[in-house]
Amino acid sequence: MNIFFMNSVGTANWGGSEKWMLCVAEQLRERGHHIFFAGRSESLFLERCQSHDFPILPLNIKGDFDPFLIHKLSHFFKEHQIDIIVTNLNKDVRLAGVARRLSHVPVLVARNGLPYIKKNWRYRITFPHLADGIITNTEAIKNRYLSYGWFKNGYIRVIQNGIPAQPVPEVAPETVRKQYGLPLRTKIVGIFSRLTRSKQHNIFLEVAKNVLEEFPRTKFLIVGDGPERERIQQYAFELGILDSVYMLGFQEDVLPLYTVCDLVLLTSVEEGMPNNVLEAMMMERPVIAFDVGGVAELIHSEKNGILIPPNDIFLMSKRTRELLGSPGKRKALGKAAREFVLQQYTLEKMIDNVEKYLLEIYQKKQGA
Repeated sequence: MNIFFMNSVGTANWGGSEKWMLCVAEQLRERGHHIFFAGRSESLFLERCQSHDFPILPLNIKGDFDPFLIHKLSHFFKEHQIDIIVTNLNKDVRLAGVARRLSHVPVLVARNGLPYIKKNWRYRITFPHLADGIITNTEAIKNRYLSYGWFKNGYIRVIQNGIPAQPVPEVAPETVRKQYGLPLRTKIVGIFSRLTRSKQHNIFLEVAKNVLEEFPRTKFLIVGDGPERERIQQYAFELGILDSVYMLGFQEDVLPLYTVCDLVLLTSVEEGMPNNVLEAMMMERPVIAFDVGGVAELIHSEKNGILIPPNDIFLMSKRTRELLGSPGKRKALGKAAREFVLQQYTLEKMIDNVEKYLLEIYQKKQGA
């Protein structure tokens, strides 16, 4: 099949949805499908897609129903005989949805890694008419959408994320610490995510301040980049903990950095199924996370990680201190986390389910 991925994410953005698209595209290409990408001109997303030898369509994306863009997309769909469109943001659904009607593309599927669709008339009118289905990665998002009352049964398909099964890196933690200028023989608590408001790094820093009262030599590792970088640095300074915070920016290979962390925290206000939690669990790191979105589908609290009620800074600080003082508990949680991911969240399983769903909906549309 000829499959077209469209993602109008901002030019500097690179997060879970972008990783998902590129990963799925690579695997589908290996299975014989022809893949195309579209996104904002000069975006990091398109740059990385092109670096993986995918044909790209750069777009100057502005309005949701821009007639010039719709014409350009429609022409591209006809020229390349696109069979299926997979979109990311709601803007993509509207632009590609109108264009596919003009060029008679059989299928458009929206992939929602976060609950982008809101309960209002705009989405109720557009989505059922422009998209043939929704892929999401958690039961939590599916249930939220079903509560709106206007999605038909079977319209939403849950396909859980998967990551490649990888061994814990054999490189010594001391070597990794030296590589990134991290002190030796200190406890490290990490957070791995884009630096955006929704990830609530301010809460991570407030937890850090509380933990430092009992474990003053602990270091706090922030891996990722984004528009909130300066604000996060300023807040760490205001809290008086800047010397204990290491901001490493975006890292292409994050797995070795997980291995130097004693704990990994997730402080987001909202999530789908976060890849950073999957990665940490794969690397045998215990995770303490707010119970948001589909996180509870990954972490079974006290068995393979710790769940905390959303925004409960006191309890997250308390549990972080407890685990930092209990290496045996950390090790047991980490081992259980890795075993769980290896059994339930494999990359092959995810790709099988995506391919099966796309073929299923394509054949259904062709039959109709």
